Amino acid sequence: MRKRALPALGLTVAAAGVVGAALAMSPTAAGAASPERTGSRTVTIEAVERGTSINMVDVAPADSALGDQLIGTGDLVGTDGRTLGTSSFQGISTDAKPRTAELLTFVYDLGDGNKITTSGTAKLNARGPVFDEQFAITGGTGKYKNARGQVRVLQETVEQAKVTFDIQL
Repeated sequence: MRKRALPALGLTVAAAGVVGAALAMSPTAAGAASPERTGSRTVTIEAVERGTSINMVDVAPADSALGDQLIGTGDLVGTDGRTLGTSSFQGISTDAKPRTAELLTFVYDLGDGNKITTSGTAKLNARGPVFDEQFAITGGTGKYKNARGQVRVLQETVEQAKVTFDIQL
């Protein structure tokens, strides 16, 4: 009996393989938009972030920047001068050289429970803008629930940045 069961099982596995291959080549599995993504759209928001409170935490040893933290808050203002919300951030130095690289996390509160969270790394410049980097949108709440995309932060000075959100909903 086992000899007959194994060939039948082999046919079942082969048939499953053919069905699996057919599914893998179907438009949905091949990268076409799934039904829940057909209505997706991109929202772009341009703002200026002005630091309101910034604090540096120096972690020992004193001759290394590795692990030092920069923590702060800011106000977000639209290009029309209208207040859009606030920002909070934490940066952790990831290089032993004083302030050359940071791992940054931002939370942008756009009011009414609508928040965008981002994360990424930045190489810091001694001249010119402090950094100009793209950060991944890691999540959102409210109308930004399930948000994807990226945020460009052009940190012109320690106190001010141009922020451009490209949010896919």
